[in-house]
Amino acid sequence: MTRISTFSFYQNSQSMMMDRQSALLATQTQISSGKRINSPSDDPVGAAVSNSTRAALAQFDQIKSNQDRATYLLNLGESTLGQMVNVTQQVKQQLIAAGNGTYSNADRASLATSLQGMLSQLVGLANSSDGSGGYLFAGSSETTPPFSQSGNTVTYNGDDTAQQLEVSSNHLQQVKQPGDDLFLKVRPGNGTFTTSGAAGNTGSATIDPGTVSDPTLVTGSAYTISFSVSGGATTYQVVRASDNSVVSSGNYAAPTSITFDGEKVNISGTPANGDSFQVAPAAYQSIFDTVNSAIQLLQKPVVTPADQAQLQTALSGVNASADQMLNHLTLKQAQYGSALNELDGYQSINDDRTLQYQSRLSSVEDLDVAQAASQLSQNQTTYQAAIQSYALISKLSLFNYLG
Repeated sequence: MTRISTFSFYQNSQSMMMDRQSALLATQTQISSGKRINSPSDDPVGAAVSNSTRAALAQFDQIKSNQDRATYLLNLGESTLGQMVNVTQQVKQQLIAAGNGTYSNADRASLATSLQGMLSQLVGLANSSDGSGGYLFAGSSETTPPFSQSGNTVTYNGDDTAQQLEVSSNHLQQVKQPGDDLFLKVRPGNGTFTTSGAAGNTGSATIDPGTVSDPTLVTGSAYTISFSVSGGATTYQVVRASDNSVVSSGNYAAPTSITFDGEKVNISGTPANGDSFQVAPAAYQSIFDTVNSAIQLLQKPVVTPADQAQLQTALSGVNASADQMLNHLTLKQAQYGSALNELDGYQSINDDRTLQYQSRLSSVEDLDVAQAASQLSQNQTTYQAAIQSYALISKLSLFNYLG
């Protein structure tokens, strides 16, 4: 028995039927997944665009995660510094109260005890956790609290590393500030120089923290203001330490303002012969040392008028240093707020880009359901026709014509 159709005809029919089946399955897969591209062969160019778009979206997702972490850390840092500002304001209140002339040694000692509690609060806040097993203000150190306290002495154990996170393409946001920059680098006094009385002063003269009258004339040198009393007249002279030269001199009558090399101080009270005051450049001082110096000052008994004068001079100086401490912490807190505002902008940009790339991915991958449904119906029809045609052709032989 010989078949009418040739082997080639059978092959072509089978191939056509399998093509129709593949087209039907592909359309069914598209409808099931909701995607136009389910394998690279569906659309090689579209698949390449899809892969690059997904890679970009993965990067945006990582940046979003970094932004969320940065927001958390910056908010935590700003809040912690806000609490430290509140404690510093309480320190200021205690120092103002200590200037009350009616306070006894016991009253000042009580204020010193309160300041010790505030010092411990400041150390505790400076050792705040970052919520992930590390510390907010330790630099790169994650296992050891950045500050340790022994009595009223506080030591920094961290480093100066500023931790950063990538919050936008090619932009790193500082999310952790090291404790040395935040709490150790404060200029005491008026921020430019400090004033103090010599330990051996026996008169009742006092000096204020001073001001800068002309920044362009400030030399950065230390100075000594000394007094001489002779025949009922009091004179002073100001000697610059860097070259041992007299930069100002004159008769003293309380109160007196003395200006030299762009610096101005006010002196009141009655100095004794040989009394002196020191004016020195304001070197860095930690906020903890500022509070510690206030504690030591208030613990020291006042017995003589000279002691009282020393107390008033030292109190005015430590008050000025506390102002610098407060201004410094407030500035650092504001920097956290500024960083959060900047981060908001990067978050908006990242959200916009994510939406754009999601739209691009959707336009490349997503299926037109109505069109796919029409295509499915067409593919089903052609597939059924191919099956029926092949079935009829496969039965053809000479026996169909004999009978």
